[in-house]
Amino acid sequence: MESFTPATNTQPKSCIIIGGGICGLIAGTVLQRHGIHVTIVDKGRGIGGRLATRRISHPLYGEGVCDYGAQFFTVSDPRFQLWVDEWLQQGVIGEWSRQFTETEQPAYRGLKSNRSIAQHLAKDLTVHTQTQVVELAWEAASWRVRAENGTEFQGDTAIVTAPIPQTLTLFDRSAINLSSELRHRLEAMIYQPCIAVLALLDRPSSIPEPGGLRLKDPSLAWIACNQKKGISPQATAITLHATPEFSQTHWELDHSEIATKLLDLAAPWLGATVVEDQVQRWLYSQPQTCYGASFIALPQPGLLAIAGDAFASTYPPEPSLHLETAVLSGLAAANYLLNKTGVLTH
Repeated sequence: MESFTPATNTQPKSCIIIGGGICGLIAGTVLQRHGIHVTIVDKGRGIGGRLATRRISHPLYGEGVCDYGAQFFTVSDPRFQLWVDEWLQQGVIGEWSRQFTETEQPAYRGLKSNRSIAQHLAKDLTVHTQTQVVELAWEAASWRVRAENGTEFQGDTAIVTAPIPQTLTLFDRSAINLSSELRHRLEAMIYQPCIAVLALLDRPSSIPEPGGLRLKDPSLAWIACNQKKGISPQATAITLHATPEFSQTHWELDHSEIATKLLDLAAPWLGATVVEDQVQRWLYSQPQTCYGASFIALPQPGLLAIAGDAFASTYPPEPSLHLETAVLSGLAAANYLLNKTGVLTH
């Protein structure tokens, strides 16, 4: 998949990656394929970041499966297409529909769930979930990472893929200084919030095939039937995404109020009774601005890269391309570290 040739180098190398979303997983996979020992640390309960899936159960109506983060993704860059083709051949993903974008590009999704894409990438990596990083320090020629639970990790190099506000907070705690210009650029980055509702129905939904609808509603942006999507065979589970405006305005409401408001708006498409529901708040759902480059390199005091879906030369024209942006950022950050450490030669 890579067009690089490993150089002869017997010196052990390792990398600590903070953030287990698609960006960190892609970077980790590339590094490990070139002999770098990778450790990924993520604060979430499950790997994958916004490649998020959850199960909802009811004693009478069974267990539903909901993709509640990224719903699907599209491809525009041949570098990402190589990965997508590999995943298609391996049966990790499949085409969901061509109805979700104006250009009728294939919209892909995980065959089992979207989190299954992340699980596929993580299967050969060392991953620690439910591990909140609170400090990052350069000590004795390596990066030392300390987690809230007291666990410590080490890497010769590091990649930070958390949303930029969280990255800046970590750097402040760790006394990692950035130039005033870089700090200003990063602080100017804006993310859109998104509130998601996951619900289990007592019978099949009225959401038309193929099971997903983009809405032009000021409050409700997206509605999906995960059963028609093909990942929830035993029960009818739906996912709602609020608009950024609704999410911002109603962020502080309790779960029941949010669920009631959004489910009432979705009622014309449900055609069924909601028997269970949950609410998920995504504070950094998607960047509204982009940095202008695919990653940031900080060569001092030790090799470190900052990457993620906010790092691109131009803002993606289609929301479903944000996952591709994160992938390309992870590739760029990994290749930067490999070249700087002498593992790769062009």
